[in-house]
Amino acid sequence: MSLQRTAAIVLPLIIAFLFSPAAHAADPKPIPDKLIVLTFDDANASDYHTVALILKQHGFNATFYVTSGWVGSEKRLTWDDVRKLHELGFEIGNHSVTHPNFLDRSEDQFRAEVTGFDQACIQHGILKATSFGYPGSHFDRRMVRVLNELGYTTARRGSDPEAQWSDDGGIGIAYEPGLDDPFLVPGAFTRGSGFADSQGLLDAINMANNGKISVLIYHGVPDLFPHCSTSVERFKADMQMLKDQGCTVISMRDLSSYVDLTKRPRDIYAPIINRLGGFAVNPETNAKRNPSFSWTFASRKTNHSQVAYQILVASSKQKLERDEGDLWDTGKVNSVESKNIAYRGKRLEKNNDYWWKVRLWNQPDQKELDRVSKWIAAELISTMRKSLPGPYSQPVKLELN
Repeated sequence: MSLQRTAAIVLPLIIAFLFSPAAHAADPKPIPDKLIVLTFDDANASDYHTVALILKQHGFNATFYVTSGWVGSEKRLTWDDVRKLHELGFEIGNHSVTHPNFLDRSEDQFRAEVTGFDQACIQHGILKATSFGYPGSHFDRRMVRVLNELGYTTARRGSDPEAQWSDDGGIGIAYEPGLDDPFLVPGAFTRGSGFADSQGLLDAINMANNGKISVLIYHGVPDLFPHCSTSVERFKADMQMLKDQGCTVISMRDLSSYVDLTKRPRDIYAPIINRLGGFAVNPETNAKRNPSFSWTFASRKTNHSQVAYQILVASSKQKLERDEGDLWDTGKVNSVESKNIAYRGKRLEKNNDYWWKVRLWNQPDQKELDRVSKWIAAELISTMRKSLPGPYSQPVKLELN
């Protein structure tokens, strides 16, 4: 291998290490409530000419995921703009060279697009990126492995597969450090034509609590494409809401101040699969000597219904948090019933406190899965076609009358 080619491969990796937040991070700071990561996709000209000024006025940081092959095109950033964003202190993230659906590409093609972006940045005086944004939110295990090998520390996806897939915006899920892999950070909210009011953003802000972090995804302000466009007025209102709500607004790079990015789950898909049951459950108790249990639920996906449940009742909250139903464990019960499920466990004493929780199994929407099968990794689609349990509800104290 020639010296020039060796340098072209090794130099970006050395730079990535030297400037990687994870390489120099001290002990992470406590994660405050309403910690927001702000991101922008695709290298829209508005990133520098509109967005940057508004962010600076509020003291916000952000990550701009740039598609390097689009730089210099009509209504896109120029390399001078990208460099100025970098000099202003914003993070420049890798959004590939050509923005393809990488599920249809080989691992070598993915690697070439990542390193091609890196080389373009270095040529224009911009530090090698440490964060990647999956174009179209299309990801799989191969991509995660390559990014790790190339010295990246984080990667952002969208809200799917846990939430309903849509290209015009939507509500997703909060990032849970220590649970979610740092190369599969989910989006909590994507601004688009389908979500043009303030409620979605407010919901995302409220997700950021108890150690969870909400990642927001924007495109152009405005964008070339109406489905993912945000008006200047809407954007200003959004940023004012973040300010009024007391949010701490950071870039993906800044996560290293709050999160140990070297800690990863044994199976990177496990947190995703655990959520695919998709139900948010609100338990209710009829507290009498022989109590009954009810719940309401909502799904992140359309046309999903309950097909089974499991109730745990424990003698302490600690046991319940370990998923030990020492007083009653129904096991999986195939049923659509969600009201007045009679207790049939061990005897309960009136003066004692008990705890319970419930989880549900879903009935997948096969038509919806067929629709999105080209956009989600085949391994995950295969899993989603099964009836899956969602996470347990929060523990509820059972006080007998």
